[in-house]
Amino acid sequence: MSDIAKAGLAPLVQEAAPLRRKIAASLRMAVQTGALEPGARLVEKDLCQELNVSRTSLREALRELEAEGLVESGQRGLVVARITPDEARNIYNVRAALEGLVAEQFAQLAGEPDQLALDRVVQCLALAYESNDFPAIISEKDRFYEVLCLGARNTVVLDLLTRLNSRINNLRSLSRSNPARGKDSLLEIMDIAAALKRRDPLAAKAAAVRHIERAAEAALGQAPHLSIGSAGHRASF
Repeated sequence: MSDIAKAGLAPLVQEAAPLRRKIAASLRMAVQTGALEPGARLVEKDLCQELNVSRTSLREALRELEAEGLVESGQRGLVVARITPDEARNIYNVRAALEGLVAEQFAQLAGEPDQLALDRVVQCLALAYESNDFPAIISEKDRFYEVLCLGARNTVVLDLLTRLNSRINNLRSLSRSNPARGKDSLLEIMDIAAALKRRDPLAAKAAAVRHIERAAEAALGQAPHLSIGSAGHRASF
């Protein structure tokens, strides 16, 4: 008998289409765009009806979002997670360190295909801002960081940033109340890209850190005491 047989492993049932991932992606985008606001109660019956899915699949997706910190247990079931200023501040501090690192590494290690991918994603992000397509802005920003990490040959940071951004992304929807911050954010990303094109590691790192610091200042300056996402407060990223 083989070692695998001795372990008692059973054949796995493969999904033709990962429905759970699709449900999780839909709910994640709803949180990020503000369609589901922090503190909103997640009623399984209503969500199943809206998404036309089974409760089993929905619950699997909700467990995934709960592991990411986007969903948490409330008094009456699961709710969209709130984030306190202290939590946001810590996330921004870690993001600044990580993004500064991969910007520096990208400038040192990226090849021509990586540079072309960077050009494309910055162009797409600019178009998303011009059309005020908020879901596209979120998607292209996530793609920007993916390109940055892949060009830096650092998938460890990519995994960490994906998790961190899942926590902070539900605040991005509030940026629509401050168009000036959106323009500044794009200019900051273009500064990062310019330093990367010059292959200037120190300038790229500084620009990446500066971008996160300014995003943090804009966000935390709006709600220094209350949980970010509370009614009446608007942050900018």
